[in-house]
Amino acid sequence: MTDPVSGLLLLDKPEGVTSFDCVRLAKRRFLAARAGHCGTLDPSARGLLLILLGQSTRLQDSFLGLEKEYWFRGQFGIKTSTADREGHVVEERPFHHVTQDALTTMLESFVGEIEQTPPLYSALKFKGKPYYHYARKGQDVPRVPRKISIASITLLSLELPYWEARVVCSRGTYVRTLVEDIAERLGACATLAALSRERIGSYRKDQALSWDALRAAESDVLNMALRPATAVGEPIHV
Repeated sequence: MTDPVSGLLLLDKPEGVTSFDCVRLAKRRFLAARAGHCGTLDPSARGLLLILLGQSTRLQDSFLGLEKEYWFRGQFGIKTSTADREGHVVEERPFHHVTQDALTTMLESFVGEIEQTPPLYSALKFKGKPYYHYARKGQDVPRVPRKISIASITLLSLELPYWEARVVCSRGTYVRTLVEDIAERLGACATLAALSRERIGSYRKDQALSWDALRAAESDVLNMALRPATAVGEPIHV
């Protein structure tokens, strides 16, 4: 039987909501038989989430490889168990030696194809179970560095201990780990304080339906927000 609802929904996910929460609500509000997202966002992160509905879920793989753009805020001086503000502090180091010039130069050194070791608190799997399953038990597991690509990373502001930047990157990039690695090379430590996904392929956050609208909008408004499921991946140079 053909699912009467099919298409792509751009959703602006708020902080404190899981990607699964978003998919579940979209499925219910659109009365879709199937639904799935095209790249998770951590509960503490906000921004663009692509949700496929109905038969369009078959196209998920074509969306997963699209280039992504994030805005983020890092905090120097602390390192946490989860690489973001959700975890407990595991290390503290001085950071006042970090200057704008030094940070800008360091960011430029990360542009290109690099290797990144995934964080222990992630959904990647080892022996059939996600890394975070072991992390919550205090166990470490082998984590193999993976190749990722950074198209650009731009410093927006530096007001110690905080700094803000924008990064355009490939699938599989963990911004939490990027923040840690940049600080480590500067002789400091840092954690991710805030994260927003601004773009996936050519789809932007300012085109997305809000969480409140998804929860409360009338069906005609929701139907207007649904678009054809086309993976548009041309990079946008800004």
